[in-house]
Amino acid sequence: MLMNNIKLATDQRDNEIAQIQNLIRNMGKLDIPVLCYNFMAHFNWIRTSLAVPSRGGALVTGYDHTLMKEAPLTEAGVVTEEQLWERLEYFLKKVVPVAEEAKVKLSLHPCDPPLSPIRGISRIITSAAAMKRAINLVPSEYSGVTFCQGTFATAGEDIPALIRELGGLGKIFFLHFRDVRGTPEKFVETFHDDGQTNMFEAIRAYKEVGFDGPVRVDHVPTMEGEYNLDPGYASIGRLYALGYLKGLLEGAGYQY
Repeated sequence: MLMNNIKLATDQRDNEIAQIQNLIRNMGKLDIPVLCYNFMAHFNWIRTSLAVPSRGGALVTGYDHTLMKEAPLTEAGVVTEEQLWERLEYFLKKVVPVAEEAKVKLSLHPCDPPLSPIRGISRIITSAAAMKRAINLVPSEYSGVTFCQGTFATAGEDIPALIRELGGLGKIFFLHFRDVRGTPEKFVETFHDDGQTNMFEAIRAYKEVGFDGPVRVDHVPTMEGEYNLDPGYASIGRLYALGYLKGLLEGAGYQY
């Protein structure tokens, strides 16, 4: 969900919030337990390259902030972190009570890349500390985290330790299982078995905290021979990632 009227506080903000409230109520009626959302204004996850060569002729995505520093402002102009924090709190005060009534978990995704600003648009969920602040703006058992491993790894977080912390609090509602190499200013996405995170230790941490929520392998390489029409979402790379995840689960004795 882009939710730009909410994030930019336009005169249509309350109408858009009403639509989200209605969506949450309908999800509750249909027993859909988790709503993933983000608070990245104007644009969602962003990359400067969609065809970085990787192993075996595969292609992955990458980001280099030096290529964005001179990019012009968007039509939204300058959006400050203070404005976004105020708007996120306003949004959560409106939707958390509805989520509690509908028994739908609100699962916040961190900002990708986790740096601020980009083209004048600030990003606020750029670290574990920021995520914890966000989900505690309106404390609720129905307000938690989409644990995007790749984004938190890019931010320099200790992934297994953060899983144990947030998972131990019951705050991980949805898992995006992927990896990267680099820093917020310059990174590439990788094969799931070729990044900077100990993925097996991450799986062991999920098992320790009893995580049993939904999982996606998220962004995957485009394998040689595939068309790179939808970077990050190719079919053969996804099958590879799913097989790798299945092997990790079985190796850890994870019941699924």
